[in-house]
Amino acid sequence: SEAVLAKVADHHGDVIVALGREGREDAKVNAKTHPHTAAIAAKLKTEQGDAAYRRRKSIVEAPNGWIKAVMGLRQFSMRGLDKVQAEWKLVCMALNLRRMAYL
Repeated sequence: SEAVLAKVADHHGDVIVALGREGREDAKVNAKTHPHTAAIAAKLKTEQGDAAYRRRKSIVEAPNGWIKAVMGLRQFSMRGLDKVQAEWKLVCMALNLRRMAYL
């Protein structure tokens, strides 16, 4: 949402996020009502922004793919945000330990 993008931009500066799904037609963004979304859309249309997004995608998606395919986590077994966050931390820790074994 625009509010989330505003908070993230305030704290982290340059933000590159997906604004839709790949292969789908880009939705029109009203720059007056959604200035942060419009700024990201404009940034992604440049060669530099596209390259940065491709780099980000490969960095972020690899661990998620490992967790899903290799470790078999397709859904959480706990209910409630606190329990799911704890389960996610355990999964990430297990992934890191698995990767450290090969160093």
